[in-house]
Amino acid sequence: MHDRLETVLRDAQQIAGSPEDHLDSPHLFTTAWATLKAARGQGFDPARLRAAHLVERPAPTPEPTEQVLDRVGQKVRRVMADRQITPHGPHAA
Repeated sequence: MHDRLETVLRDAQQIAGSPEDHLDSPHLFTTAWATLKAARGQGFDPARLRAAHLVERPAPTPEPTEQVLDRVGQKVRRVMADRQITPHGPHAA
């Protein structure tokens, strides 16, 4: 029984420690948080906790990744040319 409790608490710590991994399942995050609070003998009000409030979702990129990489590459090459920096190595810009 003691081993099972340790496993449950370890799993709850892993879930509560990485809320960004559980944004799509807030019930799982809330349950893990409640488990940790109960293990410490503390009360818990689930209405006050939302996983989405702890971590912001990244905004979608305004343009496709390929366009971003092309644009950044062009800018880097332009800055290097302006500063007269010569690229070195096989993967140089």
